[in-house]
Amino acid sequence: MIERRVRFIYPPHLLDKPIIYDFGKKFDVVTNILEANVTLQQGRLLLSIRGEEEVIEQGLAWVSEQGVIVER
Repeated sequence: MIERRVRFIYPPHLLDKPIIYDFGKKFDVVTNILEANVTLQQGRLLLSIRGEEEVIEQGLAWVSEQGVIVER
């Protein structure tokens, strides 16, 4: 099990979607929001993610496919 810190940047149309919740459920990872700044124009979150490395990578690819910018 590893821990990664990543930043998620949300466009306005995704701010009301439960992407972090879905990410944790679908990929069996534990997320912790370390920092958040959400406005009507954008959401910026710093997350700690714990899980198996391969699963985290698959999950981050899925998050990107949803339209969230993932900064590693």
